[in-house]
Amino acid sequence: MITGFENSHNMFCEKRPMEVRCIPQGVILPQKQVEKGPMWGLGGVCHEDGRFEPLSAYDGGWATHGGVYQWEEEDHRDEDVVYFGMFFNHWGHFLIDLMGRLWYYAQGKGKGMKLAYLGEEEPRGNFLEIFELLGIPSEDLIHITKPTRFRNVIVPEFSCKSCEWYSQEYRDIFDTMIRRVEQEKYCPPKWDAVQKVYFSRTSFGKAKATEFGEDLIVRWMESNGFTSIAPETLSVRDQIYLWNKAEEIACLDGSIPMSIAFSKNPGLKLTVFHKTSLEHLNLELYLLMRPCDVTLLDVWYEPYKKYPKNIGAGPFLLHLGTDAKELSHQRGWKFPFTDQELLHHRRANQRRMVWSIINIKGRVRMVCSRLTPEFLKKLLRRG
Repeated sequence: MITGFENSHNMFCEKRPMEVRCIPQGVILPQKQVEKGPMWGLGGVCHEDGRFEPLSAYDGGWATHGGVYQWEEEDHRDEDVVYFGMFFNHWGHFLIDLMGRLWYYAQGKGKGMKLAYLGEEEPRGNFLEIFELLGIPSEDLIHITKPTRFRNVIVPEFSCKSCEWYSQEYRDIFDTMIRRVEQEKYCPPKWDAVQKVYFSRTSFGKAKATEFGEDLIVRWMESNGFTSIAPETLSVRDQIYLWNKAEEIACLDGSIPMSIAFSKNPGLKLTVFHKTSLEHLNLELYLLMRPCDVTLLDVWYEPYKKYPKNIGAGPFLLHLGTDAKELSHQRGWKFPFTDQELLHHRRANQRRMVWSIINIKGRVRMVCSRLTPEFLKKLLRRG
């Protein structure tokens, strides 16, 4: 099926101003997983008397975080801090589920203040670059690993709701980064002449094991003048440059098209290839926030019930069929494949998908682990 963007789930821009609360002598509790608790555990900001501050909780619909638990010892820091919330290194989740309080810095209100975050991971790579683009150097990040009381804890409201709404404050986060890159006159020579971009996942580790058939899409795009780029190799500045400079961008659905948040180009021609019949509601939210010329094309083939398991886990089988031929015809593109080649390609990748579902390597490792004596495992680890 070939379609355009429709706001079929009535998502919207929240017009009211986002709240900010200052908690004197507030305590930030680190993440703590509990049985039958929120998906991402308890933790967050408490008042001086131990009451939980509800504005520090996160409710993304499918994922939640926040809540008080008992603690005895705590650290003390005589400084003001801004509360970020949960952090982990995942691009799509960072955009929609984690960075929503950074508008406080985008509007210049947190200048010079440190930012406190929870979770088991520390920011690296492009996540540090996002903080830096918003005026938060890495040395101003505080990883909360034990209950810590601050002079004041500033809690900005989370500025979007997954699959439901975004706010002007949320859009301000991206606009601020775009302005920063424009002010720097950032222009990577490698991408200066690129006008048509295909963001490929063929080199991405997880995709190699769960997405089968993208190689033909890469060939199709490259035969029509697109430059294939692995987005995981790009800096945030590179991505901002390409999303605002390119005339056309094409990519598989998932985390990649959510980066349209970095684009202020309403004339951008964006083609998103649906790799599953499952809906990606957050993509609709981002397309609502950043209007452009969008085409959505189905390239999925789903021969087995219950697979893919969900839009993140897969596995996905990709196939160029009559819809892809029709899009090529509409746009005057080359379609450099015979029906026989497409059929052979689909069957080969269907076999790969079956092995992925069976996970034979994982099962062999599990059986071997159970049969191997513990002392031999220790010897093997030493070796």
